[in-house]
Amino acid sequence: MIIKDKLIKEYPLTKKIDCSFECFEVMKRRYVIFYDEKINKENMESLLDVFNDNSKNSFTEKRTLIIVGHTDEKFNKKDLLFFNGVDTFVVYYLINDNNKEIYFNDQRVFWFSVDWKKIIKKFNEILK
Repeated sequence: MIIKDKLIKEYPLTKKIDCSFECFEVMKRRYVIFYDEKINKENMESLLDVFNDNSKNSFTEKRTLIIVGHTDEKFNKKDLLFFNGVDTFVVYYLINDNNKEIYFNDQRVFWFSVDWKKIIKKFNEILK
């Protein structure tokens, strides 16, 4: 089973958001975006602009976007978290296609009540 299909089915992710990419609301102010292209250190920040520009009216004002994707690079936990300085946290949840490792940032954040730790923990349980 494809990882995306497994997470959608077993989480379950049922509240699809109408936008230009595959996105689901997990819980209030927390969204999961599935990205099919490879994510690497060079394109991570430019992808933030793509997701932000294409979702202007699709999300709540304060939010966390969890980007689920594939990579062929290694990442540190701190490399996977971005904050736009205003209202959006972006957390990457990346599966390495070469060694099957999963890279994620599961820290707690108390600003805006947009914590993603429980979501990441559940993803890890599903994918093990």
